[in-house]
Amino acid sequence: MNVPTYKTIHILGLGNLGKLTAHYLATSKSAPVTLLLHRSEQVNQWDEAGRSITVTTNGHSHIESSFQYEKTFESGPGNASQIHNLIVATKTYATTEALRPLRARLNADSTILFLQNGMGTIDEVTSSLFTIPSARPHYYTGIVTHGVYTKRSFSVVHAGHGSIRVGAARPSDKREYLTPSLARAASPKYLLQCLCKAPGLSTSEESEEAILRIQLQKLAINAVINPLTTIFDCLNGQLFDNPQGLVLSRLLLSEISSVISSVFASSMREKSDGEAMSNFSIPILEQIVLEAANQTAENISSMRQDMLNGRRTEIDHINGYIVEQGAKFGVDCSMNQMMVQLINEKRKLADAEIPEVFSGAMRD
Repeated sequence: MNVPTYKTIHILGLGNLGKLTAHYLATSKSAPVTLLLHRSEQVNQWDEAGRSITVTTNGHSHIESSFQYEKTFESGPGNASQIHNLIVATKTYATTEALRPLRARLNADSTILFLQNGMGTIDEVTSSLFTIPSARPHYYTGIVTHGVYTKRSFSVVHAGHGSIRVGAARPSDKREYLTPSLARAASPKYLLQCLCKAPGLSTSEESEEAILRIQLQKLAINAVINPLTTIFDCLNGQLFDNPQGLVLSRLLLSEISSVISSVFASSMREKSDGEAMSNFSIPILEQIVLEAANQTAENISSMRQDMLNGRRTEIDHINGYIVEQGAKFGVDCSMNQMMVQLINEKRKLADAEIPEVFSGAMRD
């Protein structure tokens, strides 16, 4: 029996998070899952893995093979069925080009859930691919706290059980059509319901305001821990053993606090109250950064992993996003700009170099 296309969930981006999400959705039997392979090497790896995904939890491995798959780089007129539910888990910098071959298959009845680090991809995708408001898909974003690492191709270890918190998202133009009406809510609700039925993912729905707050706080965590652990070449838990790490963290957060407060306030339809804005104060942000570093003390940050493996980092959508928004709101972000520069130059710093490199900022 053919399954209606509106019930299929497509997944684009098969890194650690994409594989984990695909596996748990398939094992839950809540929806058919189609993997979108957008590079030829992915197809070879998929074949070598027996066209299955393995997830290891607490030493026990489970193999799931109930997937369909498509080669998006070979898509043509004969492969143009509509995509109703799409989960995007690509690297931020690769998102727009990975989505481009699917543009004709996505419309106002489609839902896209972005499961990614950093911010700014929704605006990029909108301006490049979905410029016509009436034809724009529903956008959702998800904040993930699961700990996952690769064992081999299409095999991951679910090392830390966390959650996925999902909520509606809007491009920064925030026009009225971006709020889905009840009549158009079937697709977003279906995708969310399927995710919630997958127990290994621990998914919950958040309000638009709550998900933006969570996303901005997660951005602050990433904008401190990711670049500093990469530059100092240390584990997350070692970052604040060095007093200079704490000083640099506070300098970054002084800029980040002003920027994300402005982003949040400008994104809300009504003026935010003091309690809501206090979530972005420097003391609160410093507390959540320290807690995140302690909770992931033995982890290698994703940016440091990318650097160690010779891959491009997501710095432009983390600290780079802070710099971009700072320019928009008139906030000096020289410390965050320095982070972008150092990471893009692949710099690592010894303790003795820190006072010289950051001399101006540390004197201030």
